[in-house]
Amino acid sequence: MPLNPLSILIVDDEQGFRELMVEALRTEVSQVDSAPDAETALAMVSERHYPVIFTDLILPGSQSGLDLIRSIRHMDRRAFCIVMTGNATTEVAIQALKEGAYDFILKPFTLVEIKASLKRALSHYATLRENESYQTQLEEMVAERTGETMKLKEDIEHLFESFVAASVTAIEARDPSTSGHSERVAELTVSLSEAVNRTDGGHYGSTHFTPAQLREIRYASLLHDFGKVGVPEHLLLKAKKLKSDRLDHLLQRLHQRDLEQTLSLFESAWGNGSNFDPDRFNELMAAQRRESRALVDKLQRCNEPQHLLQSEINELEILETLEYKHWSGKVMPLLEPADMECLRVRMGSLTQGERDEVRAHVSHSFRFLSRIPWTGELENVPVIAYAHHERLNGQGYPRGIVSEEIPIQSKIMAISDVFDALVAKDRPYKRAVSVEESLDILDEEARSGLLDRNLLDIFLEARVYEVTTSQPREAP
Repeated sequence: MPLNPLSILIVDDEQGFRELMVEALRTEVSQVDSAPDAETALAMVSERHYPVIFTDLILPGSQSGLDLIRSIRHMDRRAFCIVMTGNATTEVAIQALKEGAYDFILKPFTLVEIKASLKRALSHYATLRENESYQTQLEEMVAERTGETMKLKEDIEHLFESFVAASVTAIEARDPSTSGHSERVAELTVSLSEAVNRTDGGHYGSTHFTPAQLREIRYASLLHDFGKVGVPEHLLLKAKKLKSDRLDHLLQRLHQRDLEQTLSLFESAWGNGSNFDPDRFNELMAAQRRESRALVDKLQRCNEPQHLLQSEINELEILETLEYKHWSGKVMPLLEPADMECLRVRMGSLTQGERDEVRAHVSHSFRFLSRIPWTGELENVPVIAYAHHERLNGQGYPRGIVSEEIPIQSKIMAISDVFDALVAKDRPYKRAVSVEESLDILDEEARSGLLDRNLLDIFLEARVYEVTTSQPREAP
């Protein structure tokens, strides 16, 4: 989406802050205006359209930030208002959103946060304008060609396709490393469903999906990760077990510990009557830093998301014994329990609690999709998406249901989802796996009772995996 033709408005009573915001966001849009109070802002809004307006809650004059939002909603319903405040309660945030605020940002915030909020708002703004454009075109066509019912139906379907595509774009914008995943899963799932239709005999020989059901399967596949909008963004993007700023903090503590240990040795020597010896100090400091270097290497190695052996996890115990002196004089553990929990993760970068939060995206998807008024032929979209992480032996999530309770469409999507996740380009928390390795892993999961063996055989025999890859493999 080209951002240059757009302009935004900053409303805040602090001139320095406004100037900082104007300078920071000038590279994102063609024009950034500012106003010191609500009255000035409303006068500016009456003269021109601002797609995005940033406003503080507390403003000088007779109108607050909430009053400003309420007035703007009456004057220009297309404008997106984003609240910036340093003093807010949950009730105030809810009230702001009820009044029509698009986003709510607490001060102090980083430039990255404010730019991310702006880009989301502009992206949403562009989508709504595109939908309005489509709607206008459809209304004109209906007025001009009332007799062309089928043409109108096709245009409405195209509009819905655009809505689904925009939704997928919004989902994957939160996690750029998975860009294209939803589309590829949809291609694979529909292709495998069509292959089931072509299968004569066998377990699924009598199964046939109608064109309407194939469309339902496609929408469920495209929107299967819709619930990621309800997962904290830092978990979706977490590449290491510890955040970089937290790791730096711990390394700084290790450096402080070097100085403390060396100083302690010298204080002991001086207490016994020894004279100060710079060379001896440097020698002790170097020895201490060699010891710390080994600890740093261990810490950095365990921070990687690769598989940890039990012996490596056992070695982490030494880190639990390390202490440093806090500025208050209190001796404290160098690594806190939360740090150790992260470092002890055997595989990947997420703790069990974080993993549960990410897995909750399936339940979020079901709740969100269930609120969409699907037509009768698409009514199973939420149910199909809800079960794509369930496994035949009950070891899936979020409900742990077994084969008989899992829709066949979800079993098909499970194979497609696992395959694409394996062969996808390198992500921050995993390496890409070859097609050959991925198919072997799928085979092992079928043997373990996780995936449907009959459907996987069709997946292999029909070479469905070639739909999204350029690496063919001989069918067994």
